[in-house]
Amino acid sequence: MPHWLLLLIAIVLMVPGLGLVLLPMVPAIPYLFLVALCFGLIDGFVHVTVFNFWILGGIVIISILIDQLAGIVGAKYGGASKKALLFGFAGGLIGTIVLPPLGGLVGIFAGILLAELLLNKSRRDAIRAATGALIGSATGLASNAFLALLFFVLFIIFAL
Repeated sequence: MPHWLLLLIAIVLMVPGLGLVLLPMVPAIPYLFLVALCFGLIDGFVHVTVFNFWILGGIVIISILIDQLAGIVGAKYGGASKKALLFGFAGGLIGTIVLPPLGGLVGIFAGILLAELLLNKSRRDAIRAATGALIGSATGLASNAFLALLFFVLFIIFAL
């Protein structure tokens, strides 16, 4: 298969991943890595080298850490308790399943708000903690969008 055709196919397969990165808890950047890895295997790692994959893999690891920690860090900054963080995590999972695509954000907010209210925190403190989680999650989504674009551009540079 000609290199240009293989690259075109990889790019076309990566484009949906660039959009999916805006959905919470969707492994869009690992998907981009999988497409790049398939490209590398078919190409025999001639254009995208093993060293290049270490760089791309680093982006994936950073992305996963951001996915897992952004909402929690935001909630903690907003004053959420440890129990509320667990509720927020559960709410995020349930929200993603019940109300895709943005249900994860709603679930995190609702879970932390509910936990803080059940723990007899003031309404103001509960809303502050839940809002912190929402802001953290939104910041994480924006960061992952940047990382996905960086991954995509680096892959094209490496592949050329």
